[in-house]
Amino acid sequence: MKFISSSNDLLKSLKSIYNVININNKSPILETFLFKIKKKNLLNITVSDLEITMITQIKINSINFGSAAIPYKILIEILKKIPEQPLTFIKEIDNKLKIISQNGEYNISISSSEEYPKYSKLEKTDSFFISEKKLLKIINYTLFAVGNDDIRPVINGVYFEINYNISSFISTDTNLLVKYSIKEIFSKKKIFFIIPKKPLNLLKNNLNYTDKSVLIEYNKYNTSFLFQNKKLICTLINGNYPNYLSIINNKYNKILIINKNYFLNSIKRVILFSNLLTYQIILNFSKSKSKISSWDINSNNKAFEYLFCHYEGDPIEIGFNSKYLIEILSNINCDDIKLEMFNNNTSCRLTPIINLSKKEEILILIMPIFIK
Repeated sequence: MKFISSSNDLLKSLKSIYNVININNKSPILETFLFKIKKKNLLNITVSDLEITMITQIKINSINFGSAAIPYKILIEILKKIPEQPLTFIKEIDNKLKIISQNGEYNISISSSEEYPKYSKLEKTDSFFISEKKLLKIINYTLFAVGNDDIRPVINGVYFEINYNISSFISTDTNLLVKYSIKEIFSKKKIFFIIPKKPLNLLKNNLNYTDKSVLIEYNKYNTSFLFQNKKLICTLINGNYPNYLSIINNKYNKILIINKNYFLNSIKRVILFSNLLTYQIILNFSKSKSKISSWDINSNNKAFEYLFCHYEGDPIEIGFNSKYLIEILSNINCDDIKLEMFNNNTSCRLTPIINLSKKEEILILIMPIFIK
């Protein structure tokens, strides 16, 4: 194998996929990039942790065909430190890779490409298309609420529920629940699957906010995403997602309307005085006066601010883990939000006001915490 590539172009491609690698992996071959030239002037780069495989392509000047498994750390580090220039890569007989630059030469020990795990092509698949922009919105609106639970792995991903008229995407860590729905995905049949957090993070870092299409193929066990010059294949989470509809409560008799950024900044200031274990803030709402406060009983630090907002309903004192509120408010795009409450120990519903099209809606549930 021998080819010439721009150092910057190659580094950019490697950076887009190297997070697939699991640094705790015990198999050295999974700490390599698989380089393969099968077509003239086109380099395929594969990386895998066995559950996720990601492939990207880059244009090169190929002298001949071949493959090599190259350790990812040293390759990325040398490319970071080389100024932009054409580099010549030569695979040698004794499991060495020679990189020739304008001013020097670097030799890297490599592994046999035959040892690299082969990924299976998806069989008996169905598919649908979605724009990069829509998929990116789905991920941004749901990923922050995905759980991390060894006992219930089904909540460790986003639940895709594709229907004929409206499709919903749900995530929960039991403290938060997000349900984002859109009407612009077209599929010949109903689709239900759970995608883990890690591949969604990889997609988030690689998608662009454009109307270009992403082809999603899936079967009972796996799914793949084909977009730009990349392909991501991942194992789905097996199991039945919790019945989220049973916890969506419509009995709300207290309503707060407040500017999102104003509320977010208030929380960020008051949280500095909260307990470092609970991050508890207390919200007091009434028609005459509303307030946000926190108190760390260990250090006796206290803070409060009056809130400028619109409130309807009987007075209420309610506590939240401020970290969850910050996550929610930081991940929704709107000017004002509506917080609906029933009492201080049942889930509250938070929704954005405007800034969403008529073809989409988002509903967020957050559990209060006991006020100490």
